[in-house]
Amino acid sequence: MNGVRPIAFAAVVVLAGCSGFFGDATETATPTETPSGAVPPSETETAAVTSTPNPTQTSPPTTTETDPPVDDRQLAPGVTRDGIVNPVALMSAHQRELLAGGYMLNQTVVSTYNGSVSNRLVVHTTAGPGGEIAYQNGTSYGYDSDGNESVTGNAVWLNTTTMVTRHVEAGSATYRSQPRLYPPESLIWYSGLQRDIQFAADEYEVTSVDQRDGVRVVTLEASIDRVAGDDIDDTTSTLRIDENGVIRYAETTANYGTGNVYHTSYAVERLGSDPPERPAWLAAVPPSASLTVGMDVFGFDESSVELVHTYGDAAPAGSIVTVVSNGTLYEATLDDPFRDGTLYLWVDADGTLRATGDRPDSAAARELGPVVTVTVRAPDGGELFSTSLGR
Repeated sequence: MNGVRPIAFAAVVVLAGCSGFFGDATETATPTETPSGAVPPSETETAAVTSTPNPTQTSPPTTTETDPPVDDRQLAPGVTRDGIVNPVALMSAHQRELLAGGYMLNQTVVSTYNGSVSNRLVVHTTAGPGGEIAYQNGTSYGYDSDGNESVTGNAVWLNTTTMVTRHVEAGSATYRSQPRLYPPESLIWYSGLQRDIQFAADEYEVTSVDQRDGVRVVTLEASIDRVAGDDIDDTTSTLRIDENGVIRYAETTANYGTGNVYHTSYAVERLGSDPPERPAWLAAVPPSASLTVGMDVFGFDESSVELVHTYGDAAPAGSIVTVVSNGTLYEATLDDPFRDGTLYLWVDADGTLRATGDRPDSAAARELGPVVTVTVRAPDGGELFSTSLGR
């Protein structure tokens, strides 16, 4: 059983949550060791190779349009006048060209529900040569039925050994530092672009071949039955690919009917980029961000919340546990580390939050509201766990 130093506080509103936008690491990713501390070391020693920026214009003012060639010669890696004939060659070339000298990408995802925008995600990625040092910053805008907007920010900073993430919601920032699991190419692909190229390659047709700043650019378009599987095309996709295999621009619109639309765009803003500067927020990352603490709520009734440590590091002694119920925040401090066990969180008759190894007598506990928010913070303020739940 863990002892606590209980304190009762006045009512406040607590909003907690987390959402991510980073793609899954590929199976070939090789984890590397994490240096001590929550913030990665300086990248200056690992960023000796830089390149001269070479802007890639996705919408140049002047283009020379030509008809698609009549022979089968290659227009771009994996692309002929017949369309995408080798999707693996195309994806490999795009990846290779971006990693060679670094890159900047802009990506957006817009969801429309019943004819109104319900969510908009904007992501910007900068990576130096080789993709070893990279920064991805995204902002998600959500809208309810009344048009009220909520904004959530997520960012990730990576060097050769470490990945640090920052989540901002309702003005509150949380951090996580862990070994780098994402390979350099992982940040290049997003919004299902790989899937569209690989599994719908046969659907793309060459619609034009242009010369842009002396570089051949091929435009391909596709109409796809992705949503309903009823042989009626519901998705359109456009790709603009240069002769080196760089997918300069990609756009997909999937129509789910009744005003529900999913739209994505992907644009290479720049080919050739120095490693990005370290974001200023790294200075605010607490040491506890490197802890991996697994906790969950296994039960919640009128009397108590059952908080279970499920895996990983212990919540350190001195960690702060808070419960918000019926608009009132209750707080307790753990005297001992919390690991491999269960704590029952309940409020006694005096309004004091208790954290005990045994379930309380319902007669001794105040009734909890139908919705509660539970948060656990390390002594340095880093968030270890947070959830809101109802019964």
